[in-house]
Amino acid sequence: MTVEYKNASSRLVDNSQVFIMSFTGKYVLESQENYQEFLKAIGVSQMEIPNEDMVTDLYEGAYYRITKYFGSQTQSNTFLLGREAELEDLDGTTFQTIVNKEGNKIKIQFPKYVYTAQLSGDVLIEVNSIPGGITNKMVSKRQRD
Repeated sequence: MTVEYKNASSRLVDNSQVFIMSFTGKYVLESQENYQEFLKAIGVSQMEIPNEDMVTDLYEGAYYRITKYFGSQTQSNTFLLGREAELEDLDGTTFQTIVNKEGNKIKIQFPKYVYTAQLSGDVLIEVNSIPGGITNKMVSKRQRD
């Protein structure tokens, strides 16, 4: 998956340079843990998709947009941090939630699980956790032009 730095910026804080990394970009899945188990636990029909066909496209600006490409299927959610938004779950149902950013993590409370996304350099780490149950971890690499 590829991610482009379109909104990366830096600012001066206490006379030291601090780099603020933007989530904006495309990321290609490199590895995943417990994906099929996670889908089964939340009641979604299992998808057999090669890693290279699972792409996450993120946009960070006045609003955030997370678009997931699962082979021929696409799911997109757009939201403002700290405001109520209508999002779509993996099974296609819509729900209301407030998306937050905690430190360098985006956190979304889905009806059956909690989703977090964070950057570490050119790596996007996404975690789906079912309280008291399965945790799915996906590691994707930023795609460069």
